[in-house]
Amino acid sequence: MKTAGLFAGPALGLSVWLLNPGGHPPAGRRLLGVLVMAICFWVTEAIPLPATALLASALAIVCGVAPARAVLAPYADPIIFLFIGSFLLAQAFRKYGVDRRVAALMLGSGTFGKSPAGLIAGFGFSSAAISTVLSNTATAALMTPIAVGTVSRPHANSLTAQRAGPWASGLLLMVAYGASIGGMATLIGTPPNLLVAGFLERLAGVKVTFTAWLAFGLPLALVLLAISILWTRFALRKHLGFPVPEPQPEPPLEAAEAAAHRSGFRWTIAAFALAGLLWTLPSLAVAVLGADSSVARALGERRPEAGVALLCAALLFVAPVNWAQRRFAMTWAEGHRVNWGIILLFGGGLSLGTMAETTGLARWAGEGIGSLGLSATPAGLLAVSIGVTILVSEFASNTAAATLLVPVVIAAAQSAGFDPVRPALGVGLAATCGFIFPVSTPPNAIVFGTGMVPLGRMIRLGILLDLASFFVIWIGLIALTPLLPH
Repeated sequence: MKTAGLFAGPALGLSVWLLNPGGHPPAGRRLLGVLVMAICFWVTEAIPLPATALLASALAIVCGVAPARAVLAPYADPIIFLFIGSFLLAQAFRKYGVDRRVAALMLGSGTFGKSPAGLIAGFGFSSAAISTVLSNTATAALMTPIAVGTVSRPHANSLTAQRAGPWASGLLLMVAYGASIGGMATLIGTPPNLLVAGFLERLAGVKVTFTAWLAFGLPLALVLLAISILWTRFALRKHLGFPVPEPQPEPPLEAAEAAAHRSGFRWTIAAFALAGLLWTLPSLAVAVLGADSSVARALGERRPEAGVALLCAALLFVAPVNWAQRRFAMTWAEGHRVNWGIILLFGGGLSLGTMAETTGLARWAGEGIGSLGLSATPAGLLAVSIGVTILVSEFASNTAAATLLVPVVIAAAQSAGFDPVRPALGVGLAATCGFIFPVSTPPNAIVFGTGMVPLGRMIRLGILLDLASFFVIWIGLIALTPLLPH
């Protein structure tokens, strides 16, 4: 697939440039060729996704689609820096085991920790909770070894071991489902959410705040998580009747290292709590003082999400954990480990989307979608947007799917005279819902790579979850219209 994409990408891009479907002017014609090549590379992963974004930006400059300043400006969009700040906070979460502590709290006591059925729910909730602040890939990478350790301990007899097989696959699938669904709840939970926010602000003039996203993202994520837990338990109901062994504690740290670790843990919690407070303070001020209040306006202008994320992440580099040794909660050696490739991919996606809007390509593609009979109403356009995105996300990464489709549906809504917010949000949420195949999303690939999840079971459970995702997002966004940003 990668080899085919490597050769097909340039060939398709050149062919589209020569044929020029839609009769675009020179800049739009060149951008269409670049976009087709980039789409082919993204879908087949012929080269790394961030490299494709950089290549597409470079070709847009060299081919004269737009000046370098215009092409590269979206790489410095404030949403990019919100991404960077949230990634640095997530790195601190991993370093000091905040994510593991969350998992331990969810799994260590009560029903969650004492029965297979409870563990399925516990792992689902734990993965979802962690994924609200960490990427779905990092969440799955954290939770999968914990799940494998839980199901790999020796069982009392062969009958129990046979019954543990399907249960083990269900537990691992819940790790993947929770990691994907949890990211829908918050603005920083997964890259497509931030992509939608960036595109809506750039192309539609609509700002989506952290609080605004939480108001509709959290209810939809909770409903979909509950459906995934119930469906997994129902599908494996015949294999949930055996005892679960007690988990083994982690080895203790040395006294000095343990003290530094505790201090870093507290600083990390404090930084994230401060970020959460500053992110929600403008909305609280509006609710209490009114939108016309000078205090509310000042908070909104001086506490933007990107600035708050950078401030709270940067504080970790000056928060001491061992002053005698001049050790701080974060070092740059740890900070540079964040996924800079995703940030470049994000910047490249914003750049291509902005150029598609300015050259008229997005409007042309949007009018094509709008010409479909199902897109004749706002609810119909929302349904088409969600359905197409879920289908595309089964074969392309969620970030690539959102990058390709958000500008198109915004243009489709605007050309039809509809509000572009709902279809854009529908694409962002649906891009996270690839549950059928191992290649659909990294959490699926990670749990499938354990060898404990049969492909047939992943497909059977995933098809229903994809269908459930479609209806939950579609009905939810229609029902939650008053909570959506305008």
